[in-house]
Amino acid sequence: MEKLRLLQIDLTDECPLFCSHCSNSSGPARQLTFPFTILNALIAQASILGVETLVFSGGEPLRYPKLRDALACALSEGISVSLFSTGISNMTSRLPISVAEWAYLKSAGLRTAAFSVYSSPQRREIHNAVVRLRPRTGDAFEANESAIIAAHNAGVEVQIHYIPSSGSLGTLQDIHEWAEKLHCSVLHIQMPTLQGRNAGSREVYVDGEQERSLAEEVERLSLSSRTAVHISRFWRYRWGWLSSLEHDMRNQLIIRTDGAVSICNACKYLNGQPPRENILLASRSLADIWSDSAEVARTHNCLEDRCDEEPAKAGGGCSDMRIVPTNVSVS
Repeated sequence: MEKLRLLQIDLTDECPLFCSHCSNSSGPARQLTFPFTILNALIAQASILGVETLVFSGGEPLRYPKLRDALACALSEGISVSLFSTGISNMTSRLPISVAEWAYLKSAGLRTAAFSVYSSPQRREIHNAVVRLRPRTGDAFEANESAIIAAHNAGVEVQIHYIPSSGSLGTLQDIHEWAEKLHCSVLHIQMPTLQGRNAGSREVYVDGEQERSLAEEVERLSLSSRTAVHISRFWRYRWGWLSSLEHDMRNQLIIRTDGAVSICNACKYLNGQPPRENILLASRSLADIWSDSAEVARTHNCLEDRCDEEPAKAGGGCSDMRIVPTNVSVS
Protein backbone atom coordinates (compact mmCIF):
# COMPACT_ATOMS: atom_id res chain seq x y z
CA MET A 1 0.00 0.00 0.00
CA GLU A 2 1.28 3.46 -0.91
CA LYS A 3 2.40 5.49 2.09
CA LEU A 4 0.08 8.24 3.29
CA ARG A 5 2.50 11.13 3.80
CA LEU A 6 0.21 14.07 4.58
CA LEU A 7 -3.11 14.28 6.37
CA GLN A 8 -5.04 17.54 6.56
CA ILE A 9 -7.96 17.99 8.93
CA ASP A 10 -10.16 21.09 8.88
CA LEU A 11 -10.72 21.64 12.59
CA THR A 12 -13.45 24.28 12.38
CA ASP A 13 -15.31 26.38 9.84
CA GLU A 14 -15.37 29.35 12.21
CA CYS A 15 -13.10 32.28 11.29
CA PRO A 16 -12.80 35.92 12.46
CA LEU A 17 -12.48 36.94 8.79
CA PHE A 18 -14.93 36.67 5.89
CA CYS A 19 -12.71 36.50 2.80
CA SER A 20 -14.55 36.86 -0.49
CA HIS A 21 -12.75 33.93 -2.10
CA CYS A 22 -12.95 31.43 0.81
CA SER A 23 -13.33 27.95 -0.66
CA ASN A 24 -14.70 26.67 2.66
CA SER A 25 -17.20 29.55 3.02
CA SER A 26 -15.85 30.07 6.54
CA GLY A 27 -16.65 33.10 8.68
CA PRO A 28 -17.63 34.49 12.10
CA ALA A 29 -21.15 33.00 11.98
CA ARG A 30 -19.97 29.42 11.34
CA GLN A 31 -19.61 27.19 14.40
CA LEU A 32 -19.00 23.62 13.22
CA THR A 33 -15.99 21.95 14.84
CA PHE A 34 -14.39 18.57 14.31
CA PRO A 35 -15.00 16.21 17.30
CA PHE A 36 -11.84 16.00 19.39
CA THR A 37 -12.30 12.36 20.37
CA ILE A 38 -12.31 11.36 16.69
CA LEU A 39 -9.45 13.76 15.95
CA ASN A 40 -7.42 12.12 18.69
CA ALA A 41 -8.09 8.68 17.22
CA LEU A 42 -7.22 9.85 13.71
CA ILE A 43 -3.85 11.17 14.88
CA ALA A 44 -3.04 7.78 16.38
CA GLN A 45 -4.09 6.06 13.14
CA ALA A 46 -2.03 8.57 11.12
CA SER A 47 1.04 7.60 13.10
CA ILE A 48 0.53 3.93 12.24
CA LEU A 49 0.16 4.85 8.55
CA GLY A 50 3.48 6.69 8.66
CA VAL A 51 2.08 10.18 8.13
CA GLU A 52 4.96 12.66 8.14
CA THR A 53 2.99 15.92 8.24
CA LEU A 54 -0.33 16.67 9.86
CA VAL A 55 -1.98 19.89 8.70
CA PHE A 56 -4.63 21.64 10.76
CA SER A 57 -6.76 24.01 8.72
CA GLY A 58 -10.22 25.54 8.83
CA GLY A 59 -11.77 28.08 8.97
CA GLU A 60 -9.26 29.40 11.44
CA PRO A 61 -7.66 26.55 13.44
CA LEU A 62 -6.70 29.03 16.18
CA ARG A 63 -10.42 29.09 17.02
CA TYR A 64 -10.47 25.34 17.75
CA PRO A 65 -11.02 24.94 21.52
CA LYS A 66 -8.67 21.96 21.89
CA LEU A 67 -5.94 23.03 19.47
CA ARG A 68 -3.16 22.71 22.04
CA ASP A 69 -4.38 19.24 23.05
CA ALA A 70 -4.41 18.21 19.40
CA LEU A 71 -0.86 19.52 18.94
CA ALA A 72 0.31 17.67 22.04
CA CYS A 73 -1.29 14.45 20.78
CA ALA A 74 0.55 14.74 17.45
CA LEU A 75 3.79 15.54 19.25
CA SER A 76 3.44 12.39 21.35
CA GLU A 77 3.04 10.39 18.12
CA GLY A 78 6.11 12.03 16.57
CA ILE A 79 4.13 13.72 13.77
CA SER A 80 5.09 17.18 12.53
CA VAL A 81 2.20 19.68 12.63
CA SER A 82 1.50 22.68 10.41
CA LEU A 83 -1.28 25.27 10.52
CA PHE A 84 -3.02 27.05 7.66
CA SER A 85 -3.78 30.21 9.58
CA THR A 86 -4.56 33.90 9.47
CA GLY A 87 -2.79 34.28 12.78
CA ILE A 88 -5.99 35.85 14.14
CA SER A 89 -8.28 34.36 16.75
CA ASN A 90 -10.01 37.40 18.28
CA MET A 91 -13.45 37.77 16.71
CA THR A 92 -13.76 41.44 17.69
CA SER A 93 -10.38 43.10 17.23
CA ARG A 94 -9.23 40.85 14.36
CA LEU A 95 -5.68 41.50 15.49
CA PRO A 96 -3.05 38.73 15.36
CA ILE A 97 -2.08 36.64 18.36
CA SER A 98 1.09 37.54 20.24
CA VAL A 99 4.60 36.13 20.06
CA ALA A 100 3.97 34.52 23.44
CA GLU A 101 0.86 32.75 22.14
CA TRP A 102 2.78 31.44 19.13
CA ALA A 103 5.55 30.26 21.45
CA TYR A 104 2.94 28.44 23.52
CA LEU A 105 1.73 26.61 20.41
CA LYS A 106 5.29 25.83 19.39
CA SER A 107 5.96 24.28 22.80
CA ALA A 108 2.90 22.08 22.25
CA GLY A 109 4.29 20.76 18.95
CA LEU A 110 3.58 23.29 16.20
CA ARG A 111 6.30 23.40 13.54
CA THR A 112 4.99 25.47 10.62
CA ALA A 113 2.41 28.16 10.00
CA ALA A 114 1.32 29.02 6.44
CA PHE A 115 -0.37 32.34 5.69
CA SER A 116 -2.31 33.35 2.56
CA VAL A 117 -1.57 36.59 0.72
CA TYR A 118 -3.31 38.05 -2.33
CA SER A 119 -0.98 40.85 -3.39
CA SER A 120 2.36 42.52 -2.78
CA PRO A 121 2.81 45.17 -0.06
CA GLN A 122 2.75 47.79 -2.82
CA ARG A 123 -0.70 46.59 -3.94
CA ARG A 124 -2.11 45.89 -0.48
CA GLU A 125 -5.52 47.27 -1.45
CA ILE A 126 -6.07 44.04 -3.44
CA HIS A 127 -5.39 41.91 -0.35
CA ASN A 128 -7.62 44.13 1.79
CA ALA A 129 -10.48 43.87 -0.71
CA VAL A 130 -10.33 40.05 -0.64
CA VAL A 131 -10.18 39.83 3.16
CA ARG A 132 -13.00 42.40 3.52
CA LEU A 133 -13.10 42.74 7.32
CA ARG A 134 -10.68 45.26 8.82
CA PRO A 135 -8.86 44.83 12.15
CA ARG A 136 -9.41 47.29 14.96
CA THR A 137 -6.23 49.12 13.95
CA GLY A 138 -4.38 49.19 10.65
CA ASP A 139 -5.51 47.16 7.66
CA ALA A 140 -5.82 43.47 6.81
CA PHE A 141 -2.45 43.33 5.03
CA GLU A 142 -0.70 44.80 8.06
CA ALA A 143 -2.42 42.30 10.36
CA ASN A 144 -1.28 39.45 8.10
CA GLU A 145 2.28 40.73 8.05
CA SER A 146 2.31 41.19 11.83
CA ALA A 147 1.07 37.63 12.32
CA ILE A 148 3.87 36.25 10.16
CA ILE A 149 6.48 38.27 12.05
CA ALA A 150 5.11 37.17 15.44
CA ALA A 151 5.11 33.50 14.47
CA HIS A 152 8.68 33.73 13.16
CA ASN A 153 9.85 35.54 16.30
CA ALA A 154 8.39 32.67 18.35
CA GLY A 155 10.52 30.17 16.43
CA VAL A 156 7.73 28.82 14.21
CA GLU A 157 8.68 28.18 10.58
CA VAL A 158 6.60 30.53 8.42
CA GLN A 159 5.48 30.03 4.82
CA ILE A 160 3.35 32.12 2.45
CA HIS A 161 0.64 30.96 0.05
CA TYR A 162 0.19 33.47 -2.78
CA ILE A 163 -3.17 33.06 -4.50
CA PRO A 164 -3.01 35.10 -7.71
CA SER A 165 -5.82 37.07 -9.33
CA SER A 166 -6.11 39.27 -12.39
CA GLY A 167 -5.38 42.40 -10.37
CA SER A 168 -2.26 41.10 -8.67
CA LEU A 169 -0.43 39.69 -11.69
CA GLY A 170 2.96 41.31 -12.19
CA THR A 171 3.65 41.52 -8.44
CA LEU A 172 5.26 38.11 -7.91
CA GLN A 173 8.83 39.41 -7.66
CA ASP A 174 7.75 41.95 -5.03
CA ILE A 175 5.90 39.24 -3.09
CA HIS A 176 8.96 36.98 -3.19
CA GLU A 177 11.22 39.76 -1.91
CA TRP A 178 8.70 40.52 0.85
CA ALA A 179 8.54 36.83 1.81
CA GLU A 180 12.33 36.74 2.06
CA LYS A 181 12.34 39.86 4.23
CA LEU A 182 9.89 38.12 6.58
CA HIS A 183 12.16 35.02 6.77
CA CYS A 184 9.58 32.77 5.09
CA SER A 185 11.02 29.38 4.18
CA VAL A 186 8.71 28.82 1.19
CA LEU A 187 6.54 30.90 -1.12
CA HIS A 188 3.76 28.71 -2.54
CA ILE A 189 2.11 29.85 -5.77
CA GLN A 190 -1.41 28.51 -5.52
CA MET A 191 -4.37 27.87 -7.80
CA PRO A 192 -7.55 29.94 -7.29
CA THR A 193 -10.68 27.81 -7.59
CA LEU A 194 -14.35 28.57 -8.14
CA GLN A 195 -15.69 26.89 -5.03
CA GLY A 196 -17.15 28.25 -1.82
CA ARG A 197 -17.70 32.03 -1.89
CA ASN A 198 -15.33 32.46 -4.81
CA ALA A 199 -17.77 30.52 -6.99
CA GLY A 200 -20.06 33.54 -6.85
CA SER A 201 -17.66 36.43 -6.39
CA ARG A 202 -14.87 35.32 -8.79
CA GLU A 203 -12.78 37.90 -6.98
CA VAL A 204 -9.71 35.66 -7.07
CA TYR A 205 -9.55 34.40 -10.64
CA VAL A 206 -6.95 33.80 -13.38
CA ASP A 207 -8.06 33.17 -16.98
CA GLY A 208 -6.07 31.46 -19.72
CA GLU A 209 -4.19 34.54 -20.97
CA GLN A 210 -3.39 35.61 -17.43
CA GLU A 211 -2.16 32.11 -16.70
CA ARG A 212 0.47 32.52 -19.41
CA SER A 213 1.54 35.82 -17.84
CA LEU A 214 1.84 34.09 -14.48
CA ALA A 215 4.05 31.36 -15.96
CA GLU A 216 6.31 34.02 -17.45
CA GLU A 217 6.50 35.75 -14.06
CA VAL A 218 7.51 32.49 -12.41
CA GLU A 219 10.24 31.89 -14.99
CA ARG A 220 11.64 35.39 -14.41
CA LEU A 221 11.57 34.99 -10.64
CA SER A 222 14.95 35.32 -8.96
CA LEU A 223 15.78 32.21 -6.98
CA SER A 224 18.89 33.59 -5.28
CA SER A 225 16.96 33.72 -2.04
CA ARG A 226 16.54 31.96 1.27
CA THR A 227 12.85 31.68 0.42
CA ALA A 228 12.23 28.67 -1.82
CA VAL A 229 9.47 28.69 -4.42
CA HIS A 230 6.84 25.98 -4.74
CA ILE A 231 4.40 25.97 -7.66
CA SER A 232 1.12 24.15 -7.18
CA ARG A 233 0.92 20.75 -8.79
CA PHE A 234 -1.94 21.94 -10.94
CA TRP A 235 0.13 24.71 -12.56
CA ARG A 236 3.08 22.35 -13.02
CA TYR A 237 0.84 19.82 -14.74
CA ARG A 238 -0.67 22.39 -17.13
CA TRP A 239 2.68 24.00 -17.92
CA GLY A 240 4.40 20.68 -18.60
CA TRP A 241 6.69 21.09 -15.59
CA LEU A 242 5.46 17.97 -13.79
CA SER A 243 7.87 15.05 -13.91
CA SER A 244 6.69 11.48 -14.39
CA LEU A 245 7.59 10.79 -10.77
CA GLU A 246 5.61 13.78 -9.48
CA HIS A 247 2.67 12.74 -11.67
CA ASP A 248 2.11 9.69 -9.50
CA MET A 249 2.72 11.33 -6.12
CA ARG A 250 -0.73 12.01 -4.68
CA ASN A 251 -0.24 10.62 -1.20
CA GLN A 252 -2.45 12.83 0.92
CA LEU A 253 -5.95 12.90 2.35
CA ILE A 254 -8.05 15.93 3.24
CA ILE A 255 -10.80 15.68 5.85
CA ARG A 256 -13.33 18.48 5.97
CA THR A 257 -14.88 19.75 9.20
CA ASP A 258 -18.05 17.82 8.37
CA GLY A 259 -16.02 14.60 7.98
CA ALA A 260 -16.07 14.32 4.16
CA VAL A 261 -12.81 12.86 2.83
CA SER A 262 -11.08 14.11 -0.32
CA ILE A 263 -7.75 13.54 -2.01
CA CYS A 264 -7.52 17.17 -3.10
CA ASN A 265 -7.91 20.49 -1.32
CA ALA A 266 -8.73 22.38 -4.48
CA CYS A 267 -11.82 20.36 -5.35
CA LYS A 268 -13.20 19.32 -1.99
CA TYR A 269 -16.23 21.62 -2.32
CA LEU A 270 -16.64 21.70 -6.11
CA ASN A 271 -20.07 20.83 -7.45
CA GLY A 272 -20.35 17.71 -9.53
CA GLN A 273 -17.77 15.72 -7.63
CA PRO A 274 -18.68 12.11 -6.80
CA PRO A 275 -20.04 11.35 -3.31
CA ARG A 276 -17.30 11.31 -0.71
CA GLU A 277 -16.74 8.96 2.18
CA ASN A 278 -17.37 10.58 5.55
CA ILE A 279 -14.99 9.71 8.38
CA LEU A 280 -17.58 10.78 10.98
CA LEU A 281 -20.29 8.53 9.58
CA ALA A 282 -18.37 5.57 8.19
CA SER A 283 -17.56 2.50 10.24
CA ARG A 284 -14.21 2.17 8.49
CA SER A 285 -10.93 3.49 9.86
CA LEU A 286 -8.57 5.95 8.21
CA ALA A 287 -6.39 3.01 7.19
CA ASP A 288 -9.39 1.30 5.55
CA ILE A 289 -10.21 4.42 3.56
CA TRP A 290 -6.61 4.98 2.46
CA SER A 291 -6.11 1.36 1.47
CA ASP A 292 -9.25 1.31 -0.64
CA SER A 293 -7.48 1.51 -3.97
CA ALA A 294 -10.68 1.93 -5.98
CA GLU A 295 -11.73 4.97 -3.94
CA VAL A 296 -8.27 6.48 -4.06
CA ALA A 297 -7.97 5.92 -7.81
CA ARG A 298 -11.37 7.47 -8.42
CA THR A 299 -10.56 10.66 -6.51
CA HIS A 300 -7.01 10.82 -7.84
CA ASN A 301 -8.39 11.46 -11.30
CA CYS A 302 -9.63 14.95 -10.38
CA LEU A 303 -6.57 16.68 -11.83
CA GLU A 304 -6.07 14.78 -15.06
CA ASP A 305 -9.75 14.49 -15.99
CA ARG A 306 -10.32 18.24 -15.71
CA CYS A 307 -6.95 19.65 -16.79
CA ASP A 308 -8.16 20.94 -20.17
CA GLU A 309 -10.90 23.09 -18.68
CA GLU A 310 -10.30 26.71 -17.74
CA PRO A 311 -8.08 26.80 -14.64
CA ALA A 312 -10.50 28.09 -12.04
CA LYS A 313 -13.10 25.49 -12.99
CA ALA A 314 -10.61 22.67 -13.14
CA GLY A 315 -10.20 22.58 -9.42
CA GLY A 316 -6.59 22.73 -8.45
CA GLY A 317 -4.77 19.47 -8.10
CA CYS A 318 -3.94 16.95 -5.49
CA SER A 319 -0.98 18.79 -4.01
CA ASP A 320 -2.08 22.40 -4.17
CA MET A 321 -2.11 23.00 -0.43
CA ARG A 322 0.81 20.84 0.60
CA ILE A 323 3.32 22.11 3.15
CA VAL A 324 6.62 21.36 1.46
CA PRO A 325 10.24 21.00 2.63
CA THR A 326 12.34 24.13 2.52
CA ASN A 327 14.53 22.87 -0.32
CA VAL A 328 11.76 22.84 -2.93
CA SER A 329 12.54 25.10 -5.89
CA VAL A 330 10.94 26.28 -9.10
CA SER A 331 12.96 23.90 -11.24
